[in-house]
This record gives sequence, structure tokens and C-alpha cells, in this order.
Amino acid sequence: MTDVRLGTRRRALVPLAGGLVALVAMFQLVSSNVLAVNFTTANQEFKLYSNYLQGAQAAGFLATNDTSSGQDNGVAELGIRSAKLAGLCAIAYETVPVVGEVSLMILAGVPVKSSFANGSNTTTDGAGNALTFDGNGLLTGGNHITASNLFVNSRSLSGFGNLISGMNLGQSADTVDDTAGIAWPGGQTPPDAGDFGLTVDRLNVGGLGGDTYGINLQGAITLPNLKIKVVPGHKTQADCPTQAAG
Repeated sequence: MTDVRLGTRRRALVPLAGGLVALVAMFQLVSSNVLAVNFTTANQEFKLYSNYLQGAQAAGFLATNDTSSGQDNGVAELGIRSAKLAGLCAIAYETVPVVGEVSLMILAGVPVKSSFANGSNTTTDGAGNALTFDGNGLLTGGNHITASNLFVNSRSLSGFGNLISGMNLGQSADTVDDTAGIAWPGGQTPPDAGDFGLTVDRLNVGGLGGDTYGINLQGAITLPNLKIKVVPGHKTQADCPTQAAG
């Protein structure tokens, strides 16, 4: 089980907008293999879940997420050059006049499980179908989300590290992007030389869950079975499978 809660160093991804209307607008033009996806908010954390994250050439550093209220939050900026996810379920919340609380749900790929067991890998999706892997822990089969560049701005991430290799902790943060072969998104304040950074050659995480301010998919992307829903009430991971099926 990996649980990471990180401090404050530099400014994080520049938030494009806040509120559910803006978040929906970011996704409404998305179609598979066509457009990049930027799901980034100024003030709202949202929940992010995936049955399995497979990454090659990853880099990270500590940063600050600035909110319109003036409160700064420490986050980790993580960039992955080549990523594949077995399912995605992202949930944000907002209170709407008259209606009350609603949940914006972004779902794609295979259904995400209703819960993840602590300390163990995830071997099935939310529909009970087996996730299949090769001998190196790499996902096989179809309906997976792929991106040539994946960026996550997160306060907390947890999951089961599976066949992680080539990890370098404490690398100077200003060099991690070159090592991983990525370029941080435009508008983001780059980290300073000497700040804490990390790089990983191979990053596989089962049962990924997190509190995040942004997920940014760039380059060539595939989002099979994409669904965008605004539903009444406070939805949680337990609702991911049924909402994906509906």
C-alpha cells in the first residue's frame, strides 16, 4: 500500500476554470483519438479512481496549488510519458440552487470497482471481468485509456505498487522532465534546481485512488466508453460501476 501526502514547494498546474459548468465544457469536445483532455480546477478537489495505472518514464516534484480564496495547498505534480489506465472514474461535487448537491462524474474505459482492498493488487474491473497482464505486469486486452502524456496534480494518492522499477528519489527537480522525456504543461511554474524530484522508469499501480485538482491527458489519447454525467446527490467510488453501466 502506498499513501503519499506531500508538502509545498512550487506553483502547480495553472487552473483553467472552476465549477461544474466549466468542467463539463472541458470535456464536451472530446472524442477518442482526437483532442487532449484537461480536467483542472482552481478550488475544488475531486476524487480520482482507476483499477490500474500503467506508466513508463514518470517524473514528479512538489508544488503549490493556489486557490481563489488565497489558500495554498501542497500537491505533487506527476507526469508520465506513456500511460495506460484500466478504467477511469472522476467525481466532483457542487451545490446548485434549488437542486442541492450534485455530482459530476467522468467515466471511461472499463468500469472502475466499487472499492479497492488495502494492500493488494486489483485483478478485476467493476463489472467483475478479469484484468489481464503479461509477465512484466503490463495490461493486455482492450477498452483501456491510453495517453502519450499524462499529468496529475494531486494532494494524495494511494494504491498497490506492482513491478515498479528504476526509481530515483531526490533528483534535482529541474532535471526530472528531461530524464523522463516529458515537457510540463504550458503555463506551469517550473521547479527550481535543488528542489526534491523523482523519476521512475516503470510505474504500475493497482487500485489507484486520490484527491486531485487536475488530470491532463495530452498527445495521442484514447477514451473508450466515455460518459459525462451530472447526477443528484453525493456519489462515491461505490457508484462508479453502476454509473458506468447506465
